[in-house]
Amino acid sequence: MNYKVEGKGEPLLFIHGLSDNLLYWEFLANNLKNDYQVIRVDLRGHGESELGNDEITIDSYVDDLINILNKLNVEKVNLIGFSLGGVIALDFTVKYPEKVYSLVLMSSFAKIDGYLTQTFNQFKSTLNKGFKDFYDFMLPKVLCPNVIEDNKEELELLREISSQNANVDAFIKAVDACLMFDVGDKLSQITVPTLILAGKYDEITLLSVQKSMHENINDSKLIVFDNTKHNLLVGKNNAEILNILKNFYKK
Repeated sequence: MNYKVEGKGEPLLFIHGLSDNLLYWEFLANNLKNDYQVIRVDLRGHGESELGNDEITIDSYVDDLINILNKLNVEKVNLIGFSLGGVIALDFTVKYPEKVYSLVLMSSFAKIDGYLTQTFNQFKSTLNKGFKDFYDFMLPKVLCPNVIEDNKEELELLREISSQNANVDAFIKAVDACLMFDVGDKLSQITVPTLILAGKYDEITLLSVQKSMHENINDSKLIVFDNTKHNLLVGKNNAEILNILKNFYKK
């Protein structure tokens, strides 16, 4: 498992999404490490972490995180998860509530439903064709058209670089893990302060799904970003989310 630790203070554990890696959090990490201990991980088969031969469930990712925290002698954390990372953060909180100060869920879900099943099966179908097909399929689902148009060259470069190191098997296993995930009936057990950040036009984890999580987690707040799809950390949202997190942790 590859991970990075920066700064000192109350620990923040960042968990990235499908096909991402710990670099996804670079902006937030650089701006929070002066006040907090920022811990970022590469999930199994992502970034520089090995996939291994185990069957993978969401619980597997949680166990990996627990092992890292034990190695760092960190007993309790603030969890921040994006998409797949949010799913893992939810499962972590349900399994180990005593180890969690707070929870931030970005573009996440609590249980698989018919729409998500169809969506994740589409992910698998395109992954089986290769990473570049998957990237092309995902791009309009995670970013608004104007963002894609304004960043054409950078996104094309990212496509080429990512395809060279992508572990498609790991991504398919992650999708399969999501297809078995369901803690919908356990949301009422979550008592830690929870922040849910959602894109108004998210085509993967629909806004209605994230509103439902908000309604079922007692001490939760929902913030919706306009002109935003699944990927929240774009453009001016970066600075806004940084300020939201700073205020959230101060409280």
